[in-house]
Amino acid sequence: MKSERVEIELYPYEFEALKANRMIRDMCGRYLKSAEKRGDYVVLDLSVQEANDLAGWVAAEANHAKSDRESELLNSACDAIEANI
Repeated sequence: MKSERVEIELYPYEFEALKANRMIRDMCGRYLKSAEKRGDYVVLDLSVQEANDLAGWVAAEANHAKSDRESELLNSACDAIEANI
């Protein structure tokens, strides 16, 4: 059975925040490799399970961010991911 796939549209600054976070990069780097630039967005093509996993890591890292700005960026990315699951 083929798993359902979703496309996650992120603003480039949200995607860069994901790549800049070491834990997200280490735990979810394989998900970020699906990134494709489309117009004003960076689009990730993920299975629903992968998107849920990524959302969990991003939410956790947003809660433990070292700065308010990093927290805001990661929360914004998490909202975009969850909106497409």
